[in-house]
Amino acid sequence: MNDKSGVVQKLIDVIIVGGGKVGIRLIELLKKQENYGITLIDNHMEVINTIKEEFDDVNIINGDATNRKILQKAGIETADIIVAATSIDEVNLLIGMISQEYNLSKIIARTANPTHIKMFKKLGLNEVISPELTACSNIEKLIIKPNIADLSISGKGDCELIDITVKAKKVIGKRIGQISPTKDFIIIMCEKDNVELIANDDIILDEDDTVTVLVKRKSIKKTRKYFTKNSIFPSI
Repeated sequence: MNDKSGVVQKLIDVIIVGGGKVGIRLIELLKKQENYGITLIDNHMEVINTIKEEFDDVNIINGDATNRKILQKAGIETADIIVAATSIDEVNLLIGMISQEYNLSKIIARTANPTHIKMFKKLGLNEVISPELTACSNIEKLIIKPNIADLSISGKGDCELIDITVKAKKVIGKRIGQISPTKDFIIIMCEKDNVELIANDDIILDEDDTVTVLVKRKSIKKTRKYFTKNSIFPSI
């Protein structure tokens, strides 16, 4: 693509996850530029149909962006930027973590809860936007100005981030990699003696450690018990 001076500009491929108000506004802003190829991922047909009517040159993928196959179908292996812009923090976090496996120049994650910004950044998602704190146009600036896991979820708000204090003897002394991830939860962070650590497989859990867990809603009670309750029978 040539700019007004005749210089060939490289097309920058941007994947936007979530066709809500933030996603649509971001598409509008980027389309005012000339060198952006836009792919949208969403799994709501009414949203997809609206985007198709308004933006006929936006590539649209119908699916769950926490699924690697959907991300690959959207072109993440060759894309430059991904923006996780759904209204659900847990979904955006998981998309951001998966996206770190690919050679992207930017991974931008939206959070509806400003208190999650610090944790997102500790997990390597350095470009975090909260619409409650900043305007959507700031996401555009992050894209345009270059200097500025195994758990499967549906992307419909069926997961939560919770903190749990480790008390159960069956967990104490175990490496994180021995117990996470499962089909119900994944340990994201571990706090030891007021020091926050990104959860890696070799960290050994001690009593009174605090783990931050991304967990399916239906499994919250069971997961809390797993980390906090001891059996009435001694372990053999």
